[in-house]
Amino acid sequence: MDRSKRAFELDFLRGFSISMMILHHFAFDIRYLVGKDVFSIIESDLFDQVLQPIFLIIFVLISGICCQFSRDNFKRAIKLLIVAMAFSLVMAVFSFVSKESLFVFFNILHLLTVGTFLFALYDLWERKTAHNRLDPCGNEIRHSVRGEIMILILAGVIIYSDQLFRGIGSDIGSYALLPLGFLPDNYLGMGDYLPLIPWLGFFFIGVMVGRFGYADKQSLFLRTPSWIRRLFVPLEWVGRNSLLVYLIHQPIILGVLYLLGYIKF
Repeated sequence: MDRSKRAFELDFLRGFSISMMILHHFAFDIRYLVGKDVFSIIESDLFDQVLQPIFLIIFVLISGICCQFSRDNFKRAIKLLIVAMAFSLVMAVFSFVSKESLFVFFNILHLLTVGTFLFALYDLWERKTAHNRLDPCGNEIRHSVRGEIMILILAGVIIYSDQLFRGIGSDIGSYALLPLGFLPDNYLGMGDYLPLIPWLGFFFIGVMVGRFGYADKQSLFLRTPSWIRRLFVPLEWVGRNSLLVYLIHQPIILGVLYLLGYIKF
């Protein structure tokens, strides 16, 4: 793709949300692992109910949109699955060694794996049935309007289900249902957690935004002045390399805190 036509706005927004997540994890480590009475904002309703959801929604939406740009979402899902399983294993080992309950059973990596795989299945079905959908001129209709309406309805149901099931999770919760958001009683402490309900709904909305808003697979702001684009470069880089940044940021933070003598393993 012509680099000048790259959807830099998506890289920027994803880089911004990842950067906010890094700040959150840094504040979490200082407050809870180091034990400093700072960054109390991460315990506030403002952060828990407004700021963090906004950053997460941005990231999940952008991830859904980016399915439109992938040449093979099945390969992308397999890559994410391998990384997610490896990440869970590393965090389990770290939890046992450090005696800190920072297990990761299901988080953003697992969520994106499921969402990407489900979209890949839908896209495969759509391509295989395209010959049955012809316009008045006899040309194949690439998208199934009925299917896309159903995806949007499903997204709404998933998001609404978070409110519907809130408060009864512990009654029906188990580790088998943990990916859906139903936590069992006395579950092991987790360092990160992001269930399918409601977040898969936002991923599906992002998928639809990508299919309609980025059908040409290029930026919606092609005439953006170059000096503005240069301002976005750092966050664009973070957004383009979000998986790498996500995987290495916490080890770097913990490593620095260890070298400074604030924490011990």
